[in-house]
Amino acid sequence: MKTRHLFFAVLLSITAVVAFTACPSFAVVEFSAEMVIQPKGDEAMSGKIYVKGDKVRQETSEEGETQIMIIRPDKKLTWMITPEEKSYMEMPYQSEDKTFEEWTAEKEKTAKLLGEEVVSGLPCKKYESIEDGEKTLFWISKQYSFPIKVEDSEVTMEYRNIKPGPLADSLFELPAGYEKMAMPIIPGKE
Repeated sequence: MKTRHLFFAVLLSITAVVAFTACPSFAVVEFSAEMVIQPKGDEAMSGKIYVKGDKVRQETSEEGETQIMIIRPDKKLTWMITPEEKSYMEMPYQSEDKTFEEWTAEKEKTAKLLGEEVVSGLPCKKYESIEDGEKTLFWISKQYSFPIKVEDSEVTMEYRNIKPGPLADSLFELPAGYEKMAMPIIPGKE
């Protein structure tokens, strides 16, 4: 069960990177936010996300264990850190692992505007996009112009309490003294 959640956290982190770094206007923005991920038919997960340019740090806790994911496209690396064990795993960052893409004017033209809603206290436009038969809903903030909420047939992800402001560079570095662990092999993946 924990391995499934670990794999899900990896996929979720990639989603977070795309949500916040795909938009060119966010190349130099710094902020933090709370995130809530609700898989269909499973318990909700919550955590924090920190964004500084193209660097992203995501923290989640489950069953008393904290997982920190630091995504560094500039180093072409992603680190999964387990503070309780003072260990980390290193994975190559791959841009083709995006779970959803940048919200562009072209994407907006192909999406259906469903109306306007307030999400996390922010006015948003709600869009429906169908790609390869898969329907995805996007709530695009008028204030930040990135998805505040994304929902598909498997999961809903929402960002709350977005706080713009400077973040310490150390948030996006490996902690000193942590041991590098081998990445587990996931059946069916190479």
